[in-house]
Amino acid sequence: MSLSAAMLIGIQSLMPAMAEQQPVSTSKSVTEIRELFHFFHTPANVVQIQVANDKTLYAWQNMSAFQYTMQIERDGPISLLPEKIDPKIGQLTFTRPGKALETVAQHFDNSNMDGLLVLHKGNVVYESYKTMRPFDKHQWFSCSKVIPGTMVELLALEGKIDIKKPVSTYVPELKGSGWDQVTVEETLDMATGLDSTEHEEPNDDARVNPIRGWYKWAVSLGLFEDKQNLNQSPFDVLRNMKKIKPGHTVFEYNSINTFVLELIVNQVTGKTLNEVFGDRVWRKIGAQNDAFVGVTKYGLGNGWGFVNTTLRDMGRFGMIFTPSWNKISKEQIIPDSLITSIQKDGKPEIYLKGFVGKELQKSFPDIKGLSNRYQWDIVFPDGDFYKGGVGGQGLYISPSNDTVVVWFSTGKQQEEILAREIVKSLGV
Repeated sequence: MSLSAAMLIGIQSLMPAMAEQQPVSTSKSVTEIRELFHFFHTPANVVQIQVANDKTLYAWQNMSAFQYTMQIERDGPISLLPEKIDPKIGQLTFTRPGKALETVAQHFDNSNMDGLLVLHKGNVVYESYKTMRPFDKHQWFSCSKVIPGTMVELLALEGKIDIKKPVSTYVPELKGSGWDQVTVEETLDMATGLDSTEHEEPNDDARVNPIRGWYKWAVSLGLFEDKQNLNQSPFDVLRNMKKIKPGHTVFEYNSINTFVLELIVNQVTGKTLNEVFGDRVWRKIGAQNDAFVGVTKYGLGNGWGFVNTTLRDMGRFGMIFTPSWNKISKEQIIPDSLITSIQKDGKPEIYLKGFVGKELQKSFPDIKGLSNRYQWDIVFPDGDFYKGGVGGQGLYISPSNDTVVVWFSTGKQQEEILAREIVKSLGV
């Protein structure tokens, strides 16, 4: 991207609340929409699709206009989400570090949040929309990562993938490269020990420095302009990555890992992610709407960051990790053993050794022993887990409290703190 990750986080947190309080898809004039098309389809501006601002407020709710996509088709009866609205949730108070006390409702009204949904025991207990309609689809960004991750985990439980084996066992294009020394599990856990991470340290410039492997990978996908005429494929970039430390020693956040997981899914199933996820999840949970996922112009997956759904359907996805899975699905899609592995098998000792772990700890400075596992950003000692997106999207799961909190935003402002406060107020 045109900004370093640290700069991006800072800008998003400082963005003023969007003045627009009506659905952005209908409030923009045709002239404004055409200008947005021109802007984002100019090669030098493509990278800006990932930066929260007044232009992406529209783009993130209309992503299929700016990215190649593949449909995740729904089927069957729509699962009911009974409404048992609890107005007290809006009056819950919480505090972000360095900020004044605020209520959930105040934060929603004054922040960059576009939509917020809370599901408790399978019921809708709180729901608010600001710049979008309930049926509008919104970009998930990195919340998407748990989808390829979950597909790999399910295939592993069926014996079709051995997560202890090297990645190159399943992606032949990577044989003879550093990926021979990286296991599928290390890739799932963002702890490969390879270079070309998304937040290379001590200089966090992987997103802006053309010599960095991550930057070259983004160029190869078409996310950055190929100013140097490298003409590299993603496989070229991946084969050039070097092993620089043992696996599972540092939590090194990297979207390349999720890209590789999707390649494994493709190779093992012989299908694209939209079909695998559609078969295994989407057409089983009574989704109300089709979803879609981004792809490159050559058909390689962008499931690491470009899934788009409605808010309620995102909530339905979250429910398959809770005891209320049977209220939307006839079968238990996520086995208890997988949830237990997410909760228990992370490595807290590596969490604070990388950039993202340190950043996320700032939201919960008093909680010790945070970890990550299977593409989830935070696994709490009490068993809750959370995944966030760079632009302020969020998916918070509490199996013990049978609660799911999901939200869309155009600019991240530590909404994971809000979500945890809501979950704890709904203790079963």
